[in-house]
Amino acid sequence: MPKATLTKRLEFCSSHRYHNPQWDDAKNRAVFGPCNNVNTHGHNYLLEVTLRGNIDPVTGMIINLYDLKRILNQVLEQFDHKNLNLDTPYFSEQIPTTENLAITLWHTLEKHPDLPDPDALRLYEDEALYAEVTGDFMDGGHQTSTGALALIARRYAFSAVHQSRTGKTQGHYYDLWIATKGPISADTGQVMNVQTLDQIVRTHILTRFDQRDLNQDPAFANIPVTDSSLAEVIWKTLSPHFHTPPLYRVSVSQQPGTVAFFSA
Repeated sequence: MPKATLTKRLEFCSSHRYHNPQWDDAKNRAVFGPCNNVNTHGHNYLLEVTLRGNIDPVTGMIINLYDLKRILNQVLEQFDHKNLNLDTPYFSEQIPTTENLAITLWHTLEKHPDLPDPDALRLYEDEALYAEVTGDFMDGGHQTSTGALALIARRYAFSAVHQSRTGKTQGHYYDLWIATKGPISADTGQVMNVQTLDQIVRTHILTRFDQRDLNQDPAFANIPVTDSSLAEVIWKTLSPHFHTPPLYRVSVSQQPGTVAFFSA
């Protein structure tokens, strides 16, 4: 029987606080920054769920779209307009980070008797940060003793100019996504501290390329400046600064519909 995947997007709102009760207030503030605010903070989450299943020979679908929307809305009622720390049972012993929330949603959907198996789940905390888990990540053979695997991706932006092949100087506004994949820390609930990630990218990439002429950068002395070559240069620059977890993927785009990737 043929199989297919189906992706559905839904939005919901929740608030949370990053806080490890085993640490004192000073350490919590140092590690989590504003996310440790005692009054919590909220997000308009975007959930993107991909399901995989057999195509029904009668309906031509793996699940009726009306039923899918109804089920997903019922699942999200547990989280929508809730304080994740106080109003849900899932985070009494773990920090409600984007990564942990993505894992929780995966397990909730996986156990639902009327849904096909989840294939991938991407949870956007906002337009510049998302966590992702997939069937491969959640496979017992791919998880580690230190925690469930997840991917965390962060968006950055910078402006730069370079010469085209005709010799004309062109300016571009670049979107840059940096992704890393690894086990979720029990202490922080994170794959990687976002403040640390921001510092690495700001120090080694944004200060180097933002508002600069890329042709003047030594990396492009003998190669043309393209999205692909820029992604590769950024990858080679950042890789030594990612250890645990390692750098997973770099993507660069200068206009909608054109994206260059460089990954492990």
